[in-house]
Amino acid sequence: CAFKCSHAVVSGQGVDVVKDPITDPGKRSKKGRLTLQCSEDGTWTTVTEGQGAPELDKLVEVFRDGSLLIDQDFATVRERSEQTS
Repeated sequence: CAFKCSHAVVSGQGVDVVKDPITDPGKRSKKGRLTLQCSEDGTWTTVTEGQGAPELDKLVEVFRDGSLLIDQDFATVRERSEQTS
């Protein structure tokens, strides 16, 4: 399981988080609030910096403040990833 931080709230203020290693620009991470959207042709796109459409977002909040909100097996996650609408 991997966690990638792209946005945090510090003292009530939203802060974008980004990794941008000077030695390998190819490892630059996405920043800001992300949405994962699926187009009609089935292509998945990550929209960065809060510019995505919340109503199209396929991301699901699983953890909040260290608490597990949804406990799903891998088969359920895979099934959800194959849905395009």
